[in-house]
Amino acid sequence: MIELALPAGTIEEALVAFRAGADAVYFGMKEFSARRGAGNFSIDDLSRIRRYSKEHGRKIYVTVNTLIDDHTLPALYETLYDISSIGADGIITQDLGVARILRKDFPSLPLHGSTQLAVHTAGGVKEMQALGFERVVLSRELTLAEIRAIRSSCPDVELKVFIHGALCYGFSGLCMASHEITGRSANEGACAQICRTWFTDEETGRKLYPFSLKDLDAGALVRELDDIGIDSLKVEGRLKGPEYVDAVTRYYRALLDGKDGKAEHRAVSLSFQREASSGYLEGAGPGHKAMLTEGYTGHWGIRIGSVLDQRGRKLLVESRERLKDHDGLMVLIASSGLLEPYRFAARIAGCEGDRYILILPEDRMLPRSSVLHMISDSSMNFRRISVDIPKGKKAEETSIDIGEGTIRISTARLTMEYDAEIRTSDKSAEEAVRKCFGASGDSGHALSPLHVSGAAGRYINPASMKAMRRDFLSRLDQIPIERKSYRCDIHDNSTGQLPDRHLLDGARTPWNTEGRLIDGRTYLSFPAVRFDEEETFRQMEEKARNAVSPMIGLNNIGDITFAKAHPEYDYFADIYLYMSNREAAALLQEEVPSLIGGYLWVERDRNEEPWPFTPTPASSYRMPLFISRSCYRHDALGGDCRKCKRHHTYPIGQNGRRYTVYIDDCLTIVR
Repeated sequence: MIELALPAGTIEEALVAFRAGADAVYFGMKEFSARRGAGNFSIDDLSRIRRYSKEHGRKIYVTVNTLIDDHTLPALYETLYDISSIGADGIITQDLGVARILRKDFPSLPLHGSTQLAVHTAGGVKEMQALGFERVVLSRELTLAEIRAIRSSCPDVELKVFIHGALCYGFSGLCMASHEITGRSANEGACAQICRTWFTDEETGRKLYPFSLKDLDAGALVRELDDIGIDSLKVEGRLKGPEYVDAVTRYYRALLDGKDGKAEHRAVSLSFQREASSGYLEGAGPGHKAMLTEGYTGHWGIRIGSVLDQRGRKLLVESRERLKDHDGLMVLIASSGLLEPYRFAARIAGCEGDRYILILPEDRMLPRSSVLHMISDSSMNFRRISVDIPKGKKAEETSIDIGEGTIRISTARLTMEYDAEIRTSDKSAEEAVRKCFGASGDSGHALSPLHVSGAAGRYINPASMKAMRRDFLSRLDQIPIERKSYRCDIHDNSTGQLPDRHLLDGARTPWNTEGRLIDGRTYLSFPAVRFDEEETFRQMEEKARNAVSPMIGLNNIGDITFAKAHPEYDYFADIYLYMSNREAAALLQEEVPSLIGGYLWVERDRNEEPWPFTPTPASSYRMPLFISRSCYRHDALGGDCRKCKRHHTYPIGQNGRRYTVYIDDCLTIVR
């Protein structure tokens, strides 16, 4: 059965999701979460939800999906140690350095690849699997056909697909708009959501939201994803509250259980949802359905009717929904080419059939024929849930050996031998021993799993076993736990610096597949985004074979498969592979021995030694704001795909700043 995984910004939302039918939840800790604005989880919260999930047969995934720099590695290590001491069913990470530390020092925590890694090809999935990832969260830009092809090519690794929630304009992990415009890093959980702000198309003078995509609502397509063999379905929304989590969980639970989900979907639309679409799932490229929001980027609710007339503060409306006092309503009013929301609570002065007279709270004229939206239902009372659940206990693997008049209890940190009254019996004492020593009372530890020997043909007084257990646990609680701390195992290996990064750009792209001859070497770099990987690799091989002393830049995790197949070339970590710390650099060099350098994560201008190679700073390089599969010409300007010349350039502006939109074969790059 396919897994339904819900977001949890707080422990309450985790419990709400489980109550509503989620199989799993994912959440961040107080640090290193890509949703810094969410409540996020303390260690105590993690302990509680871990215990609850194990007792109820559910799963929990912890997101450590920000990029980490060198000076933060010790604090990261502390967090990973705390998580490992409690346990989780997976760690969702973007940073390759985090992956290396987990693989080396915390192997009990399964590795899950974040969508921030922009994995959108079979080669990328295979390389993730080779790196030890058990599950890969695919990019949101894939169609059902492409997902099916990846599943077919990668049958023995778990795949997770987004099905609901906000869609970023740019590929997750590759979007630099927030950093470039505001200095707030999306890769550190502080995205300013530039894609939800207006820009001006300078050719037409129109104000528009050219980068605000409709929310994803996969609907009944989840059944097709189940048929494809996807392992997990992921809902976005760690910032949206328990009402949203409850509604979305019930909606997709109903669909997966074979119901139509109509009643549940109404609750979703009223909790929070922009205009919605199926995203890229049903198609991308020429002729795809327009995916942009129509002049308004906020909560859309349900279109229920229209404004018929107005006399002073009395408003006559027509509504397909039965209205009640205090229902939340909204009218969108055209303003400078955009839509301005006017929200108010229903106050009903009269009703005849589907026509209502409403009293507005203020003097405000609303245009006739304006569409009326319902944005909340006063009768939908969300039932809060108690978060008073017990903490989990630290499990200690335990051996209990029953001898002649003694019982020996052993864990890795303590061994005790107790005198015991043991009698012969025609039964075994094993069940009674497991029941007694499996309990833990008020102790912070639990003796589990239990390995019992010598129980056959024995009877042991239960009261004496309880006394032994209490004494043993009391002693165990008093033993301080020695914490592991971060130790660097990387040695300096200085190498030559790379050229200034701007010298390696293509004519219209931040990567270069044609080659730049600099100081006797030809620098090439892979596209960070491509949908025909075999052809991309074939072209790179041809270019490299005919180049002078080629140096090839790796911009996506899938590029490592090419590097492994062609060890005769030299490689460098390019800007989109994010060498944020020495551990990430070490992992990449372990996988690609002919890697001889790389660019430092562009959001940093210095690193801390040691590194396996000397990184080249690129903080002065101006990154593209977006790399998107949404075509600006088609989606924002309404251009006809049948008349498309495949390559277009448009100037846009915002607050006195100018940018250029490049479109090449349906891929949009904004610089």
